[in-house]
Amino acid sequence: MGPGWDCVELGAGAGSVARWLLDRVGEAGSVTAVDQDTALLADVATRPNARVVQGDLATLDYGAACFDLAHSRSVLMHVPAADTVLEHLVPALRPGAAVLFEEVDGSPAVEAAAPGSGWDLPAAFRAVMLPWATSWSWARRLPGRLEALGFVDVEDDVREDLLRGASPAAAFWQQTLRTVRPTVTEAARAGARRRHGGIADDGAYDAMIALLDDPDFAVPYAARHRVSARWPGWGAHDGAGPAPRG
Repeated sequence: MGPGWDCVELGAGAGSVARWLLDRVGEAGSVTAVDQDTALLADVATRPNARVVQGDLATLDYGAACFDLAHSRSVLMHVPAADTVLEHLVPALRPGAAVLFEEVDGSPAVEAAAPGSGWDLPAAFRAVMLPWATSWSWARRLPGRLEALGFVDVEDDVREDLLRGASPAAAFWQQTLRTVRPTVTEAARAGARRRHGGIADDGAYDAMIALLDDPDFAVPYAARHRVSARWPGWGAHDGAGPAPRG
């Protein structure tokens, strides 16, 4: 990826990847940043080669053959209609276009929680963190879905790390838990079930946040799948082959 590429960032969030892409495609390229909430993308929208789009990834019409690169990071794993997102994206890809989806699978935590795994997982981890991990199953099937859609050169780079206390990942999860805690614990007090199943109360959140400060705490949690693929055909940036089609 480099100067002149037209890219789309699926679920741009606060815009860190969109800004990185804009710096590399230059004035001859472009970046389309898509999110349901674009409040944090105001500065991105001021860039002359940027387009900020507020919309639903599962229904958005991007146009035909307009992107050389599509990317997502920890977005599609949360979308119930993630397969539909991929189907809507395909017509917008130029021949030879590249895709990179960095999505998380929760199977390491699920396997560690199974009887006989050898892991003695803390009760707070089971109550607070395990329900999320259990719901993250889409990424492990992503390579097969891309092949079924017609993508070629599909590769899945899987990296699995322990969730360790007193680490940058632990700090991220502490911030996340503090952010969602009021909503989740209020639902527990009202007797409602969380979307991912299970109920965590204030005591479980206190215990889990404390564990994330403990350097001796380490458990399997998630595997990040970096799935790359290419849409068939020669692209404008291949430097060889026929002119782009479409």
